[in-house]
Amino acid sequence: MTSKNISKDKNRTVVFATRWDEQWMRQLHLLSRYREKKPQDWPATLEEFPKGNRLGQWLNRQRDLKAGGVLEKERVKLLSKLGVEWEKTDERTSHWERQFEYLKEFHKKNPRRWPYAREEFPKGNRLGLWVWRQRQNHARKTLAKSRQVELQKIGFPLELPDSWEGHYQTLKDYRAKHPQRWPKAREEFPVGNRLGLWCHLQRCAFKIDKLDSDRVAKLNRIGFLWSVKNVGWTRFYEMLKDYKKKNPAQWPSLVASALQDKKLISWCSAQRHKRKSKKLDKDKAALLDKLGFRW
Repeated sequence: MTSKNISKDKNRTVVFATRWDEQWMRQLHLLSRYREKKPQDWPATLEEFPKGNRLGQWLNRQRDLKAGGVLEKERVKLLSKLGVEWEKTDERTSHWERQFEYLKEFHKKNPRRWPYAREEFPKGNRLGLWVWRQRQNHARKTLAKSRQVELQKIGFPLELPDSWEGHYQTLKDYRAKHPQRWPKAREEFPVGNRLGLWCHLQRCAFKIDKLDSDRVAKLNRIGFLWSVKNVGWTRFYEMLKDYKKKNPAQWPSLVASALQDKKLISWCSAQRHKRKSKKLDKDKAALLDKLGFRW
């Protein structure tokens, strides 16, 4: 006696002859959900949906079975109803075309820039890496001319221009958003753009006198921090300025009402100690004098 699995949906009861039939219907349902989410696409061979379920492999298997004339008519009908494309496509070509469409969509939303190397668009899709590969292939002369033409039509720069000005503007945007600090070495701003690394490279170039004087001047204009040793000092200095704005008649001191400022109190004490032992830089002392610091 054959056992049957019974599954109920909203409208009817479906009886499955075997668990393999049940699994097939589950994959069909997932394929339907995939198409609702991505109406322009079909799962690629290695694509999983949801994570861990190799839906792309399953769909390709159905194509192979139909091509061999062994896929049941009822299943062919159900898949055709979803609009399944039975002919296998060149996946590399379809992947390129899909990424190209994403690139056009990205640039429409961000007309002033192109994806950074580590940027994802849409979420989970490494468009920045794809962009980097197109430039690499162009440099190696392995990018097909037809693809070069397509990219050039939308104004995509196959050869990276000097991006210094773009990073400088991004740094100004960062400072407008975070006036109390500078990017940390591994910090990204916006996501995917390694602004902290760029700042580090400017400091390195300045240190060995390899940074153009006009660029040094531009960075000086926004008060660029040339030494990372001063990052902590500057942060506390900015905290002190804020404290004085809120408390113009006093300086941080060890009183009960100021216990939340104990780190700032310790920092102030350290500046007094360094000045007394002649270890405080003159420029730092001058900045504190400018605030009317009580030595």
